[in-house]
Amino acid sequence: MTIFSRIFAARQARPMDVAAFAKAYASAAQARFPGTEVQIEQAATAAGVKVHWVMPDGMQVNQFLGNAYAAYQRAPADIDAIIGAHLDAAPTGQEADPATRRGNILPLVKTTMWLSTSLKQLDAAGIENKEAFITEPLTDELLVAFVEDKADAMSYVAPGELQALGLTREALMPLALDNLRRQLPALTVEGQNGRYGVRADGNYDASFIFLAQEWRERVDIDGEPVVALPARDELLVCGSQDSDSVRALRDMAARIMAQSAYGLSAQLFIWKDGKLVVFND
Repeated sequence: MTIFSRIFAARQARPMDVAAFAKAYASAAQARFPGTEVQIEQAATAAGVKVHWVMPDGMQVNQFLGNAYAAYQRAPADIDAIIGAHLDAAPTGQEADPATRRGNILPLVKTTMWLSTSLKQLDAAGIENKEAFITEPLTDELLVAFVEDKADAMSYVAPGELQALGLTREALMPLALDNLRRQLPALTVEGQNGRYGVRADGNYDASFIFLAQEWRERVDIDGEPVVALPARDELLVCGSQDSDSVRALRDMAARIMAQSAYGLSAQLFIWKDGKLVVFND
Protein backbone atom coordinates (compact mmCIF):
# COMPACT_ATOMS: atom_id res chain seq x y z
CA MET A 1 0.00 0.00 0.00
CA THR A 2 1.41 3.39 -1.04
CA ILE A 3 1.66 6.43 1.20
CA PHE A 4 -1.33 7.90 -0.63
CA SER A 5 -3.42 4.78 -0.12
CA ARG A 6 -2.61 4.66 3.59
CA ILE A 7 -3.58 8.28 4.15
CA PHE A 8 -6.74 8.32 2.06
CA ALA A 9 -7.94 4.70 2.03
CA ALA A 10 -11.14 5.65 3.87
CA ARG A 11 -12.10 8.01 1.05
CA GLN A 12 -11.84 5.55 -1.81
CA ALA A 13 -15.45 4.36 -1.62
CA ARG A 14 -16.50 7.79 -2.85
CA PRO A 15 -14.51 9.86 -5.37
CA MET A 16 -12.85 12.93 -3.88
CA ASP A 17 -13.63 16.46 -4.91
CA VAL A 18 -10.85 18.47 -6.52
CA ALA A 19 -9.76 20.09 -3.24
CA ALA A 20 -9.21 16.71 -1.59
CA PHE A 21 -7.50 15.40 -4.71
CA ALA A 22 -5.14 18.38 -4.67
CA LYS A 23 -4.19 17.62 -1.06
CA ALA A 24 -3.53 14.00 -1.99
CA TYR A 25 -1.44 15.10 -4.94
CA ALA A 26 0.55 17.49 -2.78
CA SER A 27 1.21 14.71 -0.26
CA ALA A 28 2.50 12.45 -3.02
CA ALA A 29 4.73 15.22 -4.36
CA GLN A 30 6.07 15.88 -0.87
CA ALA A 31 6.88 12.18 -0.45
CA ARG A 32 8.63 12.03 -3.82
CA PHE A 33 10.66 15.18 -3.28
CA PRO A 34 11.63 15.25 0.44
CA GLY A 35 12.71 18.60 1.75
CA THR A 36 10.44 20.60 -0.54
CA GLU A 37 7.42 22.57 0.59
CA VAL A 38 4.51 21.79 -1.73
CA GLN A 39 1.78 24.41 -1.89
CA ILE A 40 -1.69 24.32 -3.43
CA GLU A 41 -3.22 27.22 -5.32
CA GLN A 42 -7.00 26.82 -5.50
CA ALA A 43 -9.07 28.15 -8.39
CA ALA A 44 -12.68 28.48 -9.52
CA THR A 45 -12.42 25.39 -11.72
CA ALA A 46 -10.57 22.09 -11.50
CA ALA A 47 -8.46 23.01 -14.53
CA GLY A 48 -7.05 26.01 -12.70
CA VAL A 49 -6.01 24.26 -9.49
CA LYS A 50 -2.22 24.22 -9.26
CA VAL A 51 0.47 22.73 -7.04
CA HIS A 52 3.91 24.25 -6.92
CA TRP A 53 7.14 23.68 -5.07
CA VAL A 54 10.80 24.72 -5.13
CA MET A 55 13.49 22.08 -5.49
CA PRO A 56 16.57 22.25 -3.23
CA ASP A 57 18.59 23.73 -6.12
CA GLY A 58 16.05 26.56 -6.43
CA MET A 59 14.21 25.23 -9.50
CA GLN A 60 10.52 26.10 -9.39
CA VAL A 61 8.01 23.44 -10.41
CA ASN A 62 4.41 24.34 -11.29
CA GLN A 63 1.77 21.80 -12.21
CA PHE A 64 -1.91 22.23 -13.02
CA LEU A 65 -4.16 19.37 -11.90
CA GLY A 66 -7.02 19.57 -14.39
CA ASN A 67 -6.00 16.59 -16.52
CA ALA A 68 -4.92 14.50 -13.53
CA TYR A 69 -8.23 15.08 -11.76
CA ALA A 70 -10.21 14.28 -14.92
CA ALA A 71 -8.31 10.99 -15.25
CA TYR A 72 -9.02 10.22 -11.59
CA GLN A 73 -12.75 10.86 -12.05
CA ARG A 74 -12.81 8.33 -14.89
CA ALA A 75 -10.90 5.69 -12.90
CA PRO A 76 -10.75 6.41 -9.14
CA ALA A 77 -9.18 3.01 -8.40
CA ASP A 78 -6.14 3.99 -10.50
CA ILE A 79 -5.33 7.04 -8.44
CA ASP A 80 -1.79 5.97 -7.50
CA ALA A 81 -0.84 5.36 -11.12
CA ILE A 82 -2.49 8.59 -12.25
CA ILE A 83 -0.69 10.73 -9.68
CA GLY A 84 2.59 8.94 -10.33
CA ALA A 85 2.36 9.48 -14.08
CA HIS A 86 1.57 13.16 -13.72
CA LEU A 87 4.39 13.66 -11.24
CA ASP A 88 6.71 11.99 -13.75
CA ALA A 89 5.65 14.63 -16.26
CA ALA A 90 5.91 17.58 -13.87
CA PRO A 91 7.42 20.67 -15.50
CA THR A 92 10.96 21.28 -14.35
CA GLY A 93 11.55 24.87 -15.27
CA GLN A 94 10.32 28.42 -14.98
CA GLU A 95 7.14 29.66 -16.66
CA ALA A 96 7.38 29.92 -20.42
CA ASP A 97 8.34 33.24 -21.95
CA PRO A 98 5.51 35.59 -23.09
CA ALA A 99 5.92 34.76 -26.79
CA THR A 100 5.55 31.03 -26.12
CA ARG A 101 2.55 31.64 -23.89
CA ARG A 102 0.85 33.81 -26.54
CA GLY A 103 1.29 30.98 -29.03
CA ASN A 104 -0.69 28.66 -26.75
CA ILE A 105 -3.78 30.86 -26.29
CA LEU A 106 -6.94 29.34 -27.79
CA PRO A 107 -10.70 30.09 -27.78
CA LEU A 108 -12.87 27.71 -25.76
CA VAL A 109 -16.67 27.58 -26.09
CA LYS A 110 -18.36 27.60 -22.68
CA THR A 111 -21.84 28.25 -21.28
CA THR A 112 -23.07 31.34 -19.48
CA MET A 113 -24.11 28.96 -16.69
CA TRP A 114 -20.48 27.85 -16.34
CA LEU A 115 -19.39 31.46 -15.85
CA SER A 116 -22.13 32.12 -13.29
CA THR A 117 -21.26 28.95 -11.37
CA SER A 118 -17.54 29.72 -11.44
CA LEU A 119 -18.08 33.20 -10.03
CA LYS A 120 -20.25 31.75 -7.26
CA GLN A 121 -17.46 29.29 -6.45
CA LEU A 122 -15.04 32.19 -6.13
CA ASP A 123 -17.43 33.83 -3.69
CA ALA A 124 -17.78 30.63 -1.69
CA ALA A 125 -13.99 30.26 -1.57
CA GLY A 126 -13.63 33.79 -0.22
CA ILE A 127 -11.67 34.97 -3.25
CA GLU A 128 -12.17 38.70 -3.55
CA ASN A 129 -10.78 39.20 -7.06
CA LYS A 130 -13.56 37.98 -9.33
CA GLU A 131 -11.79 38.92 -12.57
CA ALA A 132 -10.58 35.38 -13.20
CA PHE A 133 -11.77 35.07 -16.80
CA ILE A 134 -11.92 37.01 -20.03
CA THR A 135 -15.03 36.11 -22.03
CA GLU A 136 -16.97 37.29 -25.06
CA PRO A 137 -20.66 36.50 -25.70
CA LEU A 138 -21.73 34.13 -28.48
CA THR A 139 -25.45 33.53 -27.84
CA ASP A 140 -27.83 33.86 -24.92
CA GLU A 141 -26.42 30.62 -23.47
CA LEU A 142 -22.92 30.39 -24.92
CA LEU A 143 -19.75 32.43 -24.66
CA VAL A 144 -16.09 32.10 -25.57
CA ALA A 145 -13.38 32.04 -22.91
CA PHE A 146 -9.66 32.29 -23.60
CA VAL A 147 -7.33 29.63 -22.31
CA GLU A 148 -3.62 28.98 -22.31
CA ASP A 149 -3.24 25.42 -23.58
CA LYS A 150 -0.46 23.98 -21.42
CA ALA A 151 1.01 20.50 -21.51
CA ASP A 152 -0.89 19.35 -18.44
CA ALA A 153 -4.00 21.57 -18.33
CA MET A 154 -5.94 24.50 -19.67
CA SER A 155 -5.36 27.73 -17.75
CA TYR A 156 -7.90 30.51 -18.17
CA VAL A 157 -6.44 33.84 -19.21
CA ALA A 158 -7.29 36.49 -16.62
CA PRO A 159 -7.33 40.26 -17.21
CA GLY A 160 -4.42 40.70 -14.81
CA GLU A 161 -2.19 38.56 -17.06
CA LEU A 162 -2.58 40.61 -20.22
CA GLN A 163 0.26 43.01 -19.47
CA ALA A 164 2.71 40.18 -18.74
CA LEU A 165 1.62 38.49 -21.96
CA GLY A 166 2.13 41.67 -23.96
CA LEU A 167 -1.51 41.68 -25.09
CA THR A 168 -4.57 43.88 -25.13
CA ARG A 169 -8.06 42.51 -24.65
CA GLU A 170 -8.93 43.43 -28.24
CA ALA A 171 -6.02 41.36 -29.54
CA LEU A 172 -7.07 38.16 -27.79
CA MET A 173 -9.64 36.83 -30.25
CA PRO A 174 -7.55 37.41 -33.42
CA LEU A 175 -4.56 35.81 -31.71
CA ALA A 176 -6.58 32.84 -30.43
CA LEU A 177 -8.06 32.23 -33.89
CA ASP A 178 -4.63 32.38 -35.53
CA ASN A 179 -3.39 29.79 -33.03
CA LEU A 180 -6.45 27.61 -33.63
CA ARG A 181 -5.95 27.92 -37.39
CA ARG A 182 -2.57 26.21 -37.04
CA GLN A 183 -4.47 23.08 -36.00
CA LEU A 184 -6.56 22.95 -39.19
CA PRO A 185 -4.28 20.41 -40.91
CA ALA A 186 -5.07 17.90 -38.13
CA LEU A 187 -8.83 18.48 -38.38
CA THR A 188 -10.80 15.50 -39.65
CA VAL A 189 -14.34 15.27 -41.01
CA GLU A 190 -16.33 12.07 -40.49
CA GLY A 191 -19.70 11.07 -41.91
CA GLN A 192 -21.62 10.77 -45.14
CA ASN A 193 -24.99 11.43 -46.78
CA GLY A 194 -25.11 15.03 -45.62
CA ARG A 195 -24.39 14.38 -41.93
CA TYR A 196 -20.91 15.07 -40.56
CA GLY A 197 -18.84 15.42 -37.44
CA VAL A 198 -15.88 17.80 -37.44
CA ARG A 199 -13.18 16.29 -35.20
CA ALA A 200 -10.20 17.91 -33.52
CA ASP A 201 -8.45 16.92 -30.29
CA GLY A 202 -11.44 16.42 -27.98
CA ASN A 203 -10.92 19.77 -26.27
CA TYR A 204 -11.41 22.43 -28.94
CA ASP A 205 -13.68 20.67 -31.44
CA ALA A 206 -16.58 23.08 -30.86
CA SER A 207 -14.21 26.03 -31.20
CA PHE A 208 -13.74 25.27 -34.88
CA ILE A 209 -17.13 26.85 -35.51
CA PHE A 210 -15.15 30.11 -35.66
CA LEU A 211 -13.29 28.77 -38.70
CA ALA A 212 -16.35 27.33 -40.44
CA GLN A 213 -15.54 28.98 -43.76
CA GLU A 214 -12.15 27.28 -43.75
CA TRP A 215 -13.52 23.72 -43.53
CA ARG A 216 -16.86 24.31 -45.27
CA GLU A 217 -15.76 22.72 -48.57
CA ARG A 218 -14.97 19.45 -46.82
CA VAL A 219 -18.64 18.66 -46.14
CA ASP A 220 -21.08 17.79 -48.94
CA ILE A 221 -24.36 19.28 -47.72
CA ASP A 222 -27.58 20.64 -49.20
CA GLY A 223 -27.86 24.33 -48.34
CA GLU A 224 -26.03 26.39 -45.78
CA PRO A 225 -24.21 24.70 -42.87
CA VAL A 226 -26.39 24.06 -39.84
CA VAL A 227 -24.25 23.18 -36.84
CA ALA A 228 -24.71 21.73 -33.39
CA LEU A 229 -22.35 22.37 -30.47
CA PRO A 230 -23.76 19.92 -27.93
CA ALA A 231 -20.46 19.47 -26.11
CA ARG A 232 -16.90 20.76 -26.02
CA ASP A 233 -15.73 17.78 -28.06
CA GLU A 234 -18.54 17.83 -30.64
CA LEU A 235 -19.12 19.90 -33.75
CA LEU A 236 -21.86 18.39 -35.93
CA VAL A 237 -23.07 19.74 -39.26
CA CYS A 238 -25.69 19.17 -41.94
CA GLY A 239 -27.37 21.28 -44.64
CA SER A 240 -30.21 23.74 -44.07
CA GLN A 241 -32.23 22.26 -46.99
CA ASP A 242 -31.94 18.68 -45.75
CA SER A 243 -34.94 18.47 -43.42
CA ASP A 244 -34.36 14.83 -42.41
CA SER A 245 -30.79 15.53 -41.41
CA VAL A 246 -31.80 18.69 -39.54
CA ARG A 247 -34.28 16.68 -37.46
CA ALA A 248 -31.70 13.97 -36.82
CA LEU A 249 -29.11 16.58 -35.86
CA ARG A 250 -31.50 18.23 -33.42
CA ASP A 251 -32.24 14.89 -31.72
CA MET A 252 -28.57 13.96 -31.55
CA ALA A 253 -27.59 17.35 -30.11
CA ALA A 254 -30.15 17.01 -27.33
CA ARG A 255 -28.92 13.52 -26.41
CA ILE A 256 -25.23 14.43 -26.40
CA MET A 257 -25.78 17.65 -24.48
CA ALA A 258 -27.72 15.81 -21.77
CA GLN A 259 -25.09 13.09 -21.37
CA SER A 260 -21.79 14.96 -21.72
CA ALA A 261 -19.74 16.19 -18.78
CA TYR A 262 -18.85 19.16 -21.00
CA GLY A 263 -22.33 19.86 -22.39
CA LEU A 264 -22.89 23.14 -24.21
CA SER A 265 -26.19 23.53 -26.09
CA ALA A 266 -29.01 21.45 -27.59
CA GLN A 267 -29.85 24.20 -30.11
CA LEU A 268 -28.88 24.31 -33.77
CA PHE A 269 -27.03 27.29 -35.22
CA ILE A 270 -25.82 28.90 -38.39
CA TRP A 271 -22.72 31.07 -38.68
CA LYS A 272 -23.85 34.35 -40.23
CA ASP A 273 -21.96 37.62 -40.63
CA GLY A 274 -19.40 36.57 -38.04
CA LYS A 275 -22.02 35.61 -35.46
CA LEU A 276 -23.53 32.41 -34.13
CA VAL A 277 -27.28 32.60 -34.80
CA VAL A 278 -29.95 30.17 -33.61
CA PHE A 279 -31.37 28.17 -36.53
CA ASN A 280 -35.14 27.74 -36.56
CA ASP A 281 -36.23 25.29 -39.24
